[in-house]
Amino acid sequence: MRDFLTALPCIRWMRPLAVKLEWGRENVLSIKGRFNGTLRVKGNNNRIQIPASTSFRGHIFVQGNNVTVTIGEHCRLAADIVVKGSNQTVTIGEGTTFASVYLLCIEASHIRIGRWCMFSREIEVRTSDAHSLLDRKTGKRLNPAASVTIGDHVWVGVGSIINKGTTIADDCVVGAKSFVNKPFAESGSLIAGVPAKVIKKGVTWHRGRKRKFSPAEMDVWRLPPNDL
Repeated sequence: MRDFLTALPCIRWMRPLAVKLEWGRENVLSIKGRFNGTLRVKGNNNRIQIPASTSFRGHIFVQGNNVTVTIGEHCRLAADIVVKGSNQTVTIGEGTTFASVYLLCIEASHIRIGRWCMFSREIEVRTSDAHSLLDRKTGKRLNPAASVTIGDHVWVGVGSIINKGTTIADDCVVGAKSFVNKPFAESGSLIAGVPAKVIKKGVTWHRGRKRKFSPAEMDVWRLPPNDL
């Protein structure tokens, strides 16, 4: 009976409609913002931080030790975040918005998403294919896991997949339904296709809609957070 009871999670209800389940020790689960969904943590010494100015709708599942999930100020996120493994990090910068995003961080990798990004619906960001593609002759794995890094002010279109090993520079746009699986180091690029490639250079984007924007309007995202 004692083993059964110690195997049960610590359960907490959070406002407005969320539940926090924790298996483990010395976890710091600092959820100050509006949270709608579930937070499940299995392991020790994990850190999850959501500030008061941020809202989150969806599910966060961490299975491992020494995992850090940090979400910045003024984010509006609808997401499922899954982290399996130890010593991994998921970081989302301030001002970023998700309409519907799945983050999978496994196999000793990391996901970093910058400031003021905008992700549309049905998007996946993955550090692994989750299964192994093998060379028949050698038995070696051909698709190892790798971290994903997305810069500041990146717009990702509906239905895109950001796969393992991807790096996207600041101020880029990823076209709808794209499959991105390699580094793109030049900022101001329009990236699209399966697999994705640079379609156009010298672009930027804005959440507003009008015929023309001034240089100051196009670069407003570069200002410090307190100046926006």
